[in-house]
Amino acid sequence: MAADAASGPATVVDVGCGTGYHLAGVLDRLPGARGLGLDTSVRALRSAARVHDRAAAVAWDVFRPFPLADGVADVVLDVFAPRNPAEFHRVLRPTGRLIVVGPTGRHLAELRGRWPSAVTVDPAKEQRLHRALGPCFEAAVTEQVEYPAPLTGPDVLDLVAMTPSARHLGRAERHADGSLPDQVTVSVPATAYRPR
Repeated sequence: MAADAASGPATVVDVGCGTGYHLAGVLDRLPGARGLGLDTSVRALRSAARVHDRAAAVAWDVFRPFPLADGVADVVLDVFAPRNPAEFHRVLRPTGRLIVVGPTGRHLAELRGRWPSAVTVDPAKEQRLHRALGPCFEAAVTEQVEYPAPLTGPDVLDLVAMTPSARHLGRAERHADGSLPDQVTVSVPATAYRPR
């Protein structure tokens, strides 16, 4: 999706980039592209700043105006991150693409029985996303991605700790005795939006 939106040396902005994993993957597929990761976690940004030789990282709140000029980005990535449609629209070139990835109802389903309060997906999430982005963007293409991911016990606990609601779980509840799944389902729609 990013390659379809970028011609020549592109600029990619990853909002809520975390450690920069997805930004590095896009930059690997776009020779000559430059990337900027935005996130509030200084700890994660230390990794993001080193994840790729063509990437930089800035501590930034997605709900503030981005530290970028108008129309400078070819691609804005938003993978499981908060969204600011007006800022996405402002920094994207008219030919650019916003790529949003979020969970389906099947995402991490194996963990819901054990931690139902931490691993939840709003069934209307996709519809709410389209409504929120609608004034600034129109969906161009959506790809469904789904596969099983093998995990060890410690990986499962790390994954649960990364969920948005994990802060409501105490350490004892996360580490309570019991069997852990040896794989989870990754199930996400990836949608490319074009600016209106």
